[in-house]
Amino acid sequence: MSEKVSVEELLSEQNNKSIAQQVEGYSSNTVIELLKKSLNIHWQQTTALTAQAEHLQRWGYKKLAAIIKEDSIQEQTHAAINIKRLEFFDADYQPLIVSPPVWKRHDMVAMIQYNLDSVRQASAAERATIVAARAVGDEITANMLIELLQGSEDGIELYEGYLKLIEEMGLDNFLTLQV
Repeated sequence: MSEKVSVEELLSEQNNKSIAQQVEGYSSNTVIELLKKSLNIHWQQTTALTAQAEHLQRWGYKKLAAIIKEDSIQEQTHAAINIKRLEFFDADYQPLIVSPPVWKRHDMVAMIQYNLDSVRQASAAERATIVAARAVGDEITANMLIELLQGSEDGIELYEGYLKLIEEMGLDNFLTLQV
């Protein structure tokens, strides 16, 4: 006959097993700090991309402005995902640090390079968050960040592609396609 086990014993056994999921050097605090870093990067991207979209629209590059504006909306969504998870952890994520953009107006290559550097930075933070979350057994955070990582990798592909087009066809020809 099977032996009856109390709920307390099952929970205790489960807690003891979850200790094996702990990886030295990682903690929930590591995950929270990385989520904060990701949040700040996404808010910086939202600010910069929103400004760039308006700037490009004013220049008359409507196609590129629409793509950049769509990207800024995606970054805002990514920031909200970070906030949602930080709220779950009941973590204080103030003050939020949003650095001023360092891209130069009227310099398309510098703007694209700024965006590329930014999505690379976001990708690194998201990848580190996924690793840290999994190291402490937090699959929900890891899974939430996969979407953000995919968005950042799509951004890397986009901005690397723009720089490659500019290199191959010249800036003037690239800009002609953006009207």
